Amino acid sequence: MKNSKKIMTALLAVSVLAACGQKEEEQKAEPVEQQEAVIDVSAEAEQFKSLLAGEMDSFVTDTELLATAINEGNLEDAQKLYPLVTMYYERLQPLAPSFQELDEKINGDIVEGKETDTTGFQRIAYGLFGEKKTAGYEGIAEELVADVKSLQADFATIDVSETNVLASAVTMFQDMANNRLTSPSIAGNEVYAVKAQTDAAEDLMEVFVPRVSTESAEAASNAITKLNEIVAYYEVGKEDYVNYNLFTTKQEQELITAVTNVEAALQQMNESIK
Repeated sequence: MKNSKKIMTALLAVSVLAACGQKEEEQKAEPVEQQEAVIDVSAEAEQFKSLLAGEMDSFVTDTELLATAINEGNLEDAQKLYPLVTMYYERLQPLAPSFQELDEKINGDIVEGKETDTTGFQRIAYGLFGEKKTAGYEGIAEELVADVKSLQADFATIDVSETNVLASAVTMFQDMANNRLTSPSIAGNEVYAVKAQTDAAEDLMEVFVPRVSTESAEAASNAITKLNEIVAYYEVGKEDYVNYNLFTTKQEQELITAVTNVEAALQQMNESIK
């Protein structure tokens, strides 16, 4: 787990502070007005965004490599690059509500019967893994590069002040468990996606540990560790994973359960924000 030491250190610090402050809180306890408080997590959203900013250059470069493979008609290379390039975007998903227009262009869903109306990753997957060809997808690949470059150019100024990135992550894992892992894509890159989203969850743990209950943070850390262990089992090379379409029903259920546990743990963290 890439941030495990930072997370555990933060958890220990929070535990110590909680123990020291318990008596003081007991002495100062006063009735609280019954009204819903608006919790501001804009600073955490900015911090999470800053953790991802360093990946934007590589995201653009690797998207260009994917486009080059498509333009040169190299189907095998394009198929290998596709799941790796999409991992960058999976890590950005908790921020997606802050750039909805670009999100739709970069990763909009394909509607059956209207495949040609879609752009971005899903349309390219349809070509590479559905039709198993690159011809006719050159322009779509170039458009994807342009959209990713637009995201890179706008990234520093994207307004995330209204986005609860922790709540967005809960929705992200919920969609993974209930939709994506139950209806695998033609690309079969779901394990790559789970790994990338788990990386994002680790970054969120680092950001939110000081704001949430120790119990919820520990539960999330344990759930993420378990999910990472399962994903690691399916690693077949550096950042290469078994195609999800080859999973047995038992393997699918194990992964779905682990993803669901992370979703629930992040939800508990979100509910305990103070």
